[in-house]
Amino acid sequence: MPTGSFVEYGSRKAAMGVFPRREFGRLATHVGVAGVSGALIACGATPTPRRPDPTTTASPETRGRPIRPTQSDVDRIIGNHAQTLLDHLRARAPGRDYGVAVAFAHPSRAFKPFYMYGTVGENNPPTERTIFSIGSVTKTFTAALFAAGVAMRPDCFDWDAGLKRYLSTYLGDTGDLSKAMQLVTPRMLAQHTSGLAHDSTGPADGDGLFLTNPSAPPPSLLNAWRTHRGPQPGSCWQYSNLGFVTLGFAAVSAYRCAGMGGSYAGVLRDQITGPLAMPDTGTTVADGAQLARAYPNGREVSPAAPSDLKSSAADMHTWLLAHLGAVRGPEHLMQALATTIRLEPLSVEMCGKHTRGPTQMGLAWQVETGPAQIIWKDGLTSAGGCSCWIGITPAGPANESMGIAILVNGFWNKDKPAILADNHGPAIIKEISAAG
Repeated sequence: MPTGSFVEYGSRKAAMGVFPRREFGRLATHVGVAGVSGALIACGATPTPRRPDPTTTASPETRGRPIRPTQSDVDRIIGNHAQTLLDHLRARAPGRDYGVAVAFAHPSRAFKPFYMYGTVGENNPPTERTIFSIGSVTKTFTAALFAAGVAMRPDCFDWDAGLKRYLSTYLGDTGDLSKAMQLVTPRMLAQHTSGLAHDSTGPADGDGLFLTNPSAPPPSLLNAWRTHRGPQPGSCWQYSNLGFVTLGFAAVSAYRCAGMGGSYAGVLRDQITGPLAMPDTGTTVADGAQLARAYPNGREVSPAAPSDLKSSAADMHTWLLAHLGAVRGPEHLMQALATTIRLEPLSVEMCGKHTRGPTQMGLAWQVETGPAQIIWKDGLTSAGGCSCWIGITPAGPANESMGIAILVNGFWNKDKPAILADNHGPAIIKEISAAG
């Protein structure tokens, strides 16, 4: 995805509307997410209301109930993984100020919400308001924007309509979409079955989507839309950053159709970060914000580079709780979030390979099956220099719902083994689910 800077959108507003957790559970069941309730993420901001940091935990459950981890279990597991991540990064690039910010969300019990390790410049430790680039976790916001539009204005938003409906407004008289592009739908873009290339056409794609008002695709992207000749849309799976840049422009076009804005930054603020009181999440970075210096493969870069959204552990905590139905928000938005984490079956091969692709996907969200099912999204950006991971896990017979987000101001993938937040996110939630 393209990169951006980060704007703090004024004071944290009161959340609009009330969407009780019980109602979210009913809605999630309606759209196919039974008992949605846990999450892992790698960045965050103070939720509304913020839960107190507990010193004790509830008494053990009776036989037959899910395993219930204690606060000390959570402290130990998160601490061990964060310290291991820091140790490995420091061993590859000594002298760099690596920091890890973790947000832990548990809808039904009060746990410590934030964990901070290392430093992010000038020997300062990160805080829950430190800003990190969140890489492809941006995709979960893009999918949520389109889903919110579907819930509000189905006359302008349709997951299964061809892209000509959304992209023609950008093309003007410069030519039409290719025949293959005309068969692509927003759902295919959100599930990586469009057949579009892995990479975007360049940094200008992100500038045009995130930093321009109104959002405007650069000539290179317009040309890609006119000339795309990939596999039959919907026939195979290939992770596509180009696909999500395209979905971002499709969403903005649909909001323009609805008379609700013309820039990605504006509709993100109006439809998601404003209603959910997430002031640290946006396309640009506000002056004076604590910005984590970033070190991809040991070299220093600015995490404000315009390739993705920026966020904090506090806002990621809110984002997790929102997907667990545990914060207030407009009904259409909560419906949209439930839709994006609904898992749909897929039966396709990887594009160009005789290898089976994912068997299930949400909209932007991927899934790892197991005793604790994890619905997740990772993020990595060389431009912004950060690595992050988010995931949600439903409550099951042997585990409670919970969520965690990991934000790291660096990574190492020059050689193997790679050092990423991805290596630790799934393990943390599995270990916490099994503790107690």
